[in-house]
Amino acid sequence: MRFRQIISLFFVLFTLVNCDTSLMVQGTGVLRDAARKFELRNSNRTVIYIPMRHLGTRVYYDHIQNTVDSLQKSGYVVFYESIAYQVDSAAQRDLYDRKFRKLTGNRLGLQQCIETPEDTSRVLRAPMYRKLGQRIISQPDYSFFRVDYKTAVNADIPKNKLLDEFEYLYGTINLDACDFKTPLNEPYSCKSMKAALKNKFDKEFIMKKREENLASLVADAPQQKILILFGTSHFKGFLRNLQARDPKWIQIK
Repeated sequence: MRFRQIISLFFVLFTLVNCDTSLMVQGTGVLRDAARKFELRNSNRTVIYIPMRHLGTRVYYDHIQNTVDSLQKSGYVVFYESIAYQVDSAAQRDLYDRKFRKLTGNRLGLQQCIETPEDTSRVLRAPMYRKLGQRIISQPDYSFFRVDYKTAVNADIPKNKLLDEFEYLYGTINLDACDFKTPLNEPYSCKSMKAALKNKFDKEFIMKKREENLASLVADAPQQKILILFGTSHFKGFLRNLQARDPKWIQIK
């Protein structure tokens, strides 16, 4: 019996090492096919918030595509999440990428065991939660969801501005030789920032500032019908900030 337990433990560890995202797939909700929606109202204004996931099934994203297409046809304007850079050169982007990696400790472009929208042949199958025929893909570009870019609003803050504000408040993110030597798509083993600074960046910038920004844009927007495509974890903070600006905003569902 003890031998079997050892073998089982070895299998679990092997799975974690070779596909460290797979064991947590179920818990993160990426196996859910149906997209949730939150509806908010204030007098004659309506906001529908679709909580986006960075990983999901093709059926899940197809459902969002149909929802976006339908709501746009009925007059909704999309406010979407995107911390895409606003920089003048590839060299600037490279520098910001290395600072971001230094601060978060994450390898950029990490797609372990996950198929990308451009490569539908790679499939993530979670060994502990196998679902027949299930395909997990990373979130497609907004063009996949048929977002009308002529009217859509980028309701986010560029990553370079988040990093600039962080450095203004907490000091320069100093890079060393290891940071410049290690390619951005390779495993990162250089000395990272202190945990306290990482937590500040996550709570104050990745979460709080972006939620405040989204609430501000929605509150002041002239549109009567707004469809928000933003991360699942940001909804509560967004709603709290929106209602702080105007308590008349109420959640319908």
